[in-house]
Amino acid sequence: MIASFIRFDLTSWLPRRQTLLLLAFVAVIGILLPVPGMALMGAAMVTSLMIAAPFLGDERGRLDTLYGILPLSRSSVVVGRAGSIVVFALLASAIALAVTVLMATVRGGSLDWGLLLVIEAIAIAFVGLSASIQLPVLFRIGYTRGRLISYAPVLVIAGLAWLAQAIGVLDGAQEAVTGVPLPLAVGLGLALGAVGIVGIVVGVLLAVPLYRKREL
Repeated sequence: MIASFIRFDLTSWLPRRQTLLLLAFVAVIGILLPVPGMALMGAAMVTSLMIAAPFLGDERGRLDTLYGILPLSRSSVVVGRAGSIVVFALLASAIALAVTVLMATVRGGSLDWGLLLVIEAIAIAFVGLSASIQLPVLFRIGYTRGRLISYAPVLVIAGLAWLAQAIGVLDGAQEAVTGVPLPLAVGLGLALGAVGIVGIVVGVLLAVPLYRKREL
């Protein structure tokens, strides 16, 4: 049932022009800003913004009412929605990685795979934490009243990045991460990836009871 809902959910919003443009934007980031890992972080930002998009489709197509009629539990809807977001995140990350490798090949440069692994793990952690905030809110009050929450994680990260760049912390952090031994990078990546997975699980666990209380 969950797998069927994921397929249905993806077909309702993934093929849309706005979604495809955002995926293309990830590729553009990797082309115009060939800084290692920039496209991967761009994919995470786009995924964070896209979390709210399926809820907009629910309201426009009155799909929430359909979910209430179908023999589909509220928990299946929440888990399925989280699954469809994970699929989008994987797709965006794959595009980002492909463009990163392509641009490095075109420019004749080499890639620090340890650095890319850490950046991807940071991106996963960011998406997970963003989902833990957005999913409960959007499932409880819907897109119209909760849409502003979709911008909060990106704005916070952008503000922190600007502040770190202004005081020189970002440059020091990049130098510290560059050249990290691969075993250490793998360990750090696994830890940060676990944070992202836990964030998604927490978001689902919080959203299920809130969605059950919502009148459709």
